[in-house]
Amino acid sequence: MSVTLFGEPILMTPTECSVARTSSWRLCKDLVGRWHSTLPNVPPGFRFAFVAYAPNGEPVACAMWGRPVARMEDFAETLELTRLAHAPGVPHNFGSWMLGQMRRYIRENAPEIKRLISYQDADIHHGTIYKADNWKQVYERFTEHTWTDRPGRRGTERMHKIKWERVP
Repeated sequence: MSVTLFGEPILMTPTECSVARTSSWRLCKDLVGRWHSTLPNVPPGFRFAFVAYAPNGEPVACAMWGRPVARMEDFAETLELTRLAHAPGVPHNFGSWMLGQMRRYIRENAPEIKRLISYQDADIHHGTIYKADNWKQVYERFTEHTWTDRPGRRGTERMHKIKWERVP
């Protein structure tokens, strides 16, 4: 399924875009598969998913929020950002702007959610979008992964992860 309608959009500022909630897992799968830097596969489900559209109607970003993966997290009041991916060429502050748009929606439409969490691959990213959106770093950890039988996993290697959290 291809979602390229008009070619690659040129954006000067994130505010030119609109962010809409979507229920299409297939659309999210396509966009995340194209743009996510480390995990191009998508989780099997989500509670909220959003797509940002350029003024020409072209999708430029996709994000998925779901139940926390860690079993010790509070599932009733916590949402985890499981994927956030955007097209190359979006403005540098696009990720933090989109986080703000999604937080506003969650705050207004899911008042039971009191906490948002996300994990950053610190080997590849610097956490700039979280810092710019005033998220709090709650821990940093190096882990050994030996998973080679799961799709999208990089195999046996050391990974540097940072966990972020924020209220909606």
